[in-house]
Amino acid sequence: MHDDPMNIERMAADMNRSMPVDRRSASDYLENGDLVFRTKDGGSCSFGASELGLVASNCTETEKIRLRLPIFVSTDASCAEGAWKIEGRTEVSVISKMLGKTPRREDYLRLYHPDLKELKKMIPGLIAVLFLP
Repeated sequence: MHDDPMNIERMAADMNRSMPVDRRSASDYLENGDLVFRTKDGGSCSFGASELGLVASNCTETEKIRLRLPIFVSTDASCAEGAWKIEGRTEVSVISKMLGKTPRREDYLRLYHPDLKELKKMIPGLIAVLFLP
């Protein structure tokens, strides 16, 4: 079963090897710098101060404390058309402001390909795309 090429969970785990660990708050990055985060596979990723500034400019002071970076965007299996989702009140609040979208729920924002493309253009180093079965 471990080597089964049709094992969807295993495929998703392989695609998520570069998932961020030790996510820090936006306020921590703003105060302490060191614009780098580690990944599950032992690597590290950096992002620009302009990306952090854009995110911070769309946050309240409380959101800067609560928002963990990078922001997780995951596959949304509940949508037949193929979509992405962002979950979490703070994450949804900040990203919906950045994209000019009105969320249907305060803790869930559905994104379609053009939305994800725009978000990646705005803050490429602060978006972590996760694949869920």
